[in-house]
Amino acid sequence: MTCRADAQFPPTLDRALKSLDKALENRQDKIDEVNGLIDSLRRELSAPGIGYNDEILLLEQIAGAFRHIQVDSAYAYSERAIALSRENGDSARAMRLYLNQIDILPLRGYVHEALMRIDSVNAMSLDSDLKRSFFKNARSALLCITSLYSPHALNDSYFERYVAYNDSLLSVTPEDVPEHKLYLGCHYLGSNQLSLAMATLSDYLESIDMSNACFGDAAANLAIAQFIRGRMDLWLYFLTLNAHFEVVNGYTDGEALRQISPRLYERGDVNRAYSYLFTSQEDIASSGALIRSMHVAGAFPMVEGAYRLQQERYTYILWTVLACLLLICFLVFMIMRNKMRDLKRLSDLKVKLAKANAVKETYIAEFLSLCSVYMDKLEEFNRTVSRKITAGQIEDLYGMVKSGRFIDEQTKLFYDVFDNAFINIYPDFIHDVNLLLLDDKKFVLADTKKLTPELRILAFMRLGLEDSAKMARFLGLSLNTVYTYRNRLKSRAKNRDTFERDILNIGGVG
Repeated sequence: MTCRADAQFPPTLDRALKSLDKALENRQDKIDEVNGLIDSLRRELSAPGIGYNDEILLLEQIAGAFRHIQVDSAYAYSERAIALSRENGDSARAMRLYLNQIDILPLRGYVHEALMRIDSVNAMSLDSDLKRSFFKNARSALLCITSLYSPHALNDSYFERYVAYNDSLLSVTPEDVPEHKLYLGCHYLGSNQLSLAMATLSDYLESIDMSNACFGDAAANLAIAQFIRGRMDLWLYFLTLNAHFEVVNGYTDGEALRQISPRLYERGDVNRAYSYLFTSQEDIASSGALIRSMHVAGAFPMVEGAYRLQQERYTYILWTVLACLLLICFLVFMIMRNKMRDLKRLSDLKVKLAKANAVKETYIAEFLSLCSVYMDKLEEFNRTVSRKITAGQIEDLYGMVKSGRFIDEQTKLFYDVFDNAFINIYPDFIHDVNLLLLDDKKFVLADTKKLTPELRILAFMRLGLEDSAKMARFLGLSLNTVYTYRNRLKSRAKNRDTFERDILNIGGVG
């Protein structure tokens, strides 16, 4: 995969961080691949009858494979290779392996030993290859030590020594070698020529991809240049590229994840800061680069505290949202219950209205029938009167009228039809009236299908007939008798003031 800065590098910090997050998700695959390679090399190493050349080559390969995932194992296999090469009189290889260990010692916590080994080497006595190897490892070790002691006062002196060995490496690296531009950029950085340093290092970074072992070196030095300039977002950007390089190559001894975590915390990206710092702590444990824990231990309480506080805040928000959802669900339930109750009530009202309409139609028909009967009776009475007058039976006619038998018959017929119709329209009328009366003043009827004069007065009131004179004519009573009945009924009521209004509400559809 080619990841050139001008083409495939994420153009913004936000996208660089997202790319790093995605790389972290697949990181274990690369680590497993390296471990698989180590297991394969170990099996070859344990094969019987292996010769020196093959054995020393396998030991170097295993030490190299372990270099960035387990520094103790890398050092141990390097020691075996040094011992084997010395046993076989291969002093040049032994010296090269010895010099390569300088790069590992600081990560194991042996900073003093690394410095002593650097100071003990006489570079002028080495051939060109060993000299280049020495300068390269001394440079790498001092850059590591610089990051370990930052931001203490020793930082400047170690950085100066780093620059000195970088310049020595630059002097023995031909210009046609790609790494010459890397060392030249670092030289400009050390001499505080920041514009030249950033331009040179950027050109070099654009010419390589993340599979190149020097990619992280170039990105880290560009980050230092931006840091000196005070461009913290660009510093964070190039450190993120460095972290991305370490992740995609399965490195667990790196520093970039740890370095960017506090800055992300300062920017308010607490979740990502905590995740990176936690991953960095795991890397320290798995790689054996315990010296890295010095900075992690300082940053961890701060970031973890903020992360826990944020999680508590999220938990509080979650519970608040949950409570609101439950409240909304309860309100929806109450609304739905009321809605269902209203629908049921509406349904019941429709049924009652349907029944009322049916009863109304039935008893309108009965009253029409009664009117028809009255017309027939009146016509019959008219014929009888006409016949008796014609026959000269005036006395008989007078006697018939005076007896009142005709009026009584018609009145009884009216009462029968009225009582039957009213009781069917208001089947609980007598019961509801009794609820309005005092306990010892209630109506007790032998025949609940027949109304007493008092109940008929109440029935007329329920039908909206308030005129006592009309009641008297319908009931065949005197006006005083009707007044007397009405007053007597009020005196029997539990609440005299609302009695007549309560009568109007009996049997209401609502």
